[in-house]
Amino acid sequence: MRLEQLRGLRIGILGYGREGAAALDALLARVPDCKPVVWVESGAVPVKVPSRTGPFDHGLLDFDVLIRSPGIPVLHPALQHFRSVGGPIVNPTSIWLAERPDVRVLAVTGSKGKSTTASLLAHMLHACGRTVLLAGNIGVPVLEHLDTDAEMAVLELSSYQLADLEGRLHLGLFTRLFPEHGDWHGGVDHYFASKLRMVELLHGLPLLINARDPVLLEATELVPARVLGNQPPLTHRRDSALVRDGQTLLQSAQWPLLGQHNLDNAALALEAAARVGVDLQEGVAALRTFRPLAHRLEVVAGKDQGRGWINDSIATTPHATLAALEALQGRPVVLIAGGYVRPADWSVVLQHCRRWPLAGLVVLPDSGCDIAAAFVAEPETCRGEIRSVSNLDEAVAESASLAGTKGTILLSPGAASFPHFRNFEDRGERFREAVRTYRERSTA
Repeated sequence: MRLEQLRGLRIGILGYGREGAAALDALLARVPDCKPVVWVESGAVPVKVPSRTGPFDHGLLDFDVLIRSPGIPVLHPALQHFRSVGGPIVNPTSIWLAERPDVRVLAVTGSKGKSTTASLLAHMLHACGRTVLLAGNIGVPVLEHLDTDAEMAVLELSSYQLADLEGRLHLGLFTRLFPEHGDWHGGVDHYFASKLRMVELLHGLPLLINARDPVLLEATELVPARVLGNQPPLTHRRDSALVRDGQTLLQSAQWPLLGQHNLDNAALALEAAARVGVDLQEGVAALRTFRPLAHRLEVVAGKDQGRGWINDSIATTPHATLAALEALQGRPVVLIAGGYVRPADWSVVLQHCRRWPLAGLVVLPDSGCDIAAAFVAEPETCRGEIRSVSNLDEAVAESASLAGTKGTILLSPGAASFPHFRNFEDRGERFREAVRTYRERSTA
């Protein structure tokens, strides 16, 4: 839907996070005669337009069009009722795609690794002289860039954004696929379907997948335009290196990202960059200058009396925690885990820890007790103590005690951050601050 189609309409903006705020600003700047109202179920609302606070209900029928912020479930009963009587519900990213069909869109999704892969791809394109916009779920609402002069856009798209997205993409990258966000989607089937909506948005153009992921491989087997990335003859990971045509392009020690999964991400990004004209060797050179994103296996402090501190707050599922542990394989790791209670399968982590036991485990509210119980039931998975704490400050102190002088302390919660933090970024920043405070006290 184009912005001009909203002229004179009563518009309900549902949610007022980054995307909702960007949608309101775009309307006020470009559709002066529209009538927007911001409606949030809880939290702060803007003062520059009328607003409502409280649960969504049949009052949505007061509006001609709804703009749905990504955090609002598409299956919310009130939204389903609005849709059933013919009411249009618009995704903010759909507006940008309609307004800027001239920009070539390279879209990245996946249950793990989409932010890093999108950032790697944008970094390579920029380093090789392309004008590129990096936006989407990575924290930059694309509606803030209606006037971009970029020749192409790298958009990270979550399942929340893809679920009802309309428009046209020019290349799709799919990193991993495993169950996630079951509470928002109402089950794994809807989550998988939302992710795979990318196929429809490509309209027959290539979908580049990580062929090392068996779930993703099976889920996309009927996609005619599927490209099997991260396996020969394309650029792929072999052990701890990127390889193509038998030639080693990059060793894991030659760049700052931890973990083999990040080499998988780099293989996809390199192939995507090549498909828009980037020379392979120039792309590899750009990879060497990339810096890790915050809260993703981020080293937050140097060696502290022999200990290392790593912030992986982005890990909101056990599968993500598993990837972090695999990246640190062979090190004595004290894991800090726990958060929002929702269905979660920790068996994948336990399986890893049977071979590579934790040096200790510190668990946080609210799911920490369940995680601790799973490890207690399999004592071979943790050589050290299991301790329960009430906050991150306590977690840092207890994990330092368990790690001794040679351990690595890893915050990789395997759970969402709320209700104790605003988001995973807030949780990661609070962890950094707790580590800084602990180190200052311990060296005073």
